[in-house]
Amino acid sequence: MKHHEIDQYAKQSPLCNFDPRVKIASTVIFIISIALLRELTPLIISLLFLLLIVAASRIPPIHIVKSYVLALPFAVFASLTMWYSSGSEEAAAMFLRITDSVLALILLVSTTPFFEFLKALRWFKVPAIIISLLLFTYRFIFVFIDELERMKLAREARGFNGGKSLLNVEALRTIAYTAGMVLVRSHSRANNIYSALLSRGYTGEVRTLSHLRAKPRDAVFAAAFIGMSLMSLFIQAGVIIWTL
Repeated sequence: MKHHEIDQYAKQSPLCNFDPRVKIASTVIFIISIALLRELTPLIISLLFLLLIVAASRIPPIHIVKSYVLALPFAVFASLTMWYSSGSEEAAAMFLRITDSVLALILLVSTTPFFEFLKALRWFKVPAIIISLLLFTYRFIFVFIDELERMKLAREARGFNGGKSLLNVEALRTIAYTAGMVLVRSHSRANNIYSALLSRGYTGEVRTLSHLRAKPRDAVFAAAFIGMSLMSLFIQAGVIIWTL
């Protein structure tokens, strides 16, 4: 089955070959600085900076928009809460803080191959059990989808045309049977995958052919993000006067 892969845009981005450790550290510092901002001007400048990096990353805008839409309800809900409790300016600041943070994370995930990302997390001493959970969750999502597609194809081959609505008894029975069988068959395939990993020497550590190595371009990347973070904080503190 053909799936929408998490790495489909990372390898075509010029930011793909940057050291993932530098990207993770820079993004975390940037998000922490965003969380400390309360004024609209530095938040808007940070958003413009991120949009500039997104444009340079060559990630399709539609992918960025689709990923951001998933977080939009949470941003709107948090902003409405601030609107009723603190006013419109605080609500706008909350919306921009969430938007900036989500865009920074989307940029990080979209431009970093998944296994390189996990390897960098392990370098930061994230426990191996957490890395394994991330790895297998990602892998088994496709196992579930595969089983679901196979069962749907089998039903259609036997002439099943589906229930007319979710209130239809036949539709509810089919959904219940499908959910049960998907869990049973996915569990069986998961065991086979785990046995295959063990037979290939899997020990819980992420290993790739490439080695993590920081280069001068990574220093430029880190300087851009840390410099932007410091400038935003200085604007809010009044050290730098910048009006929009």
